[in-house]
Amino acid sequence: MVNAGIETTISEPLQANGIDGCLQRIREAEITYILNFGGYVGKSVAMDVGYALGLGKPVYALEPIEDPGITHLLTRVVTPDDVIAELSGNSKN
Repeated sequence: MVNAGIETTISEPLQANGIDGCLQRIREAEITYILNFGGYVGKSVAMDVGYALGLGKPVYALEPIEDPGITHLLTRVVTPDDVIAELSGNSKN
């Protein structure tokens, strides 16, 4: 995403400030993009989805989330290239 001129922040489970740091990064972001390989998300990511939506921010994911109670809340399931195109105003949708 750097080559596309889009600033990214990737949260990792053991990143500084734990869950509070993750929530801060969600507050500062325009969107949340979930790299959910295989469709799995744990409790923390499920909370992140709800938090981002509560802030009125779109939530995208790489793959549909296995839990149907969560997957329908996603803005869209989209590849990284497609989300870059959408954010750059070059979306095909």
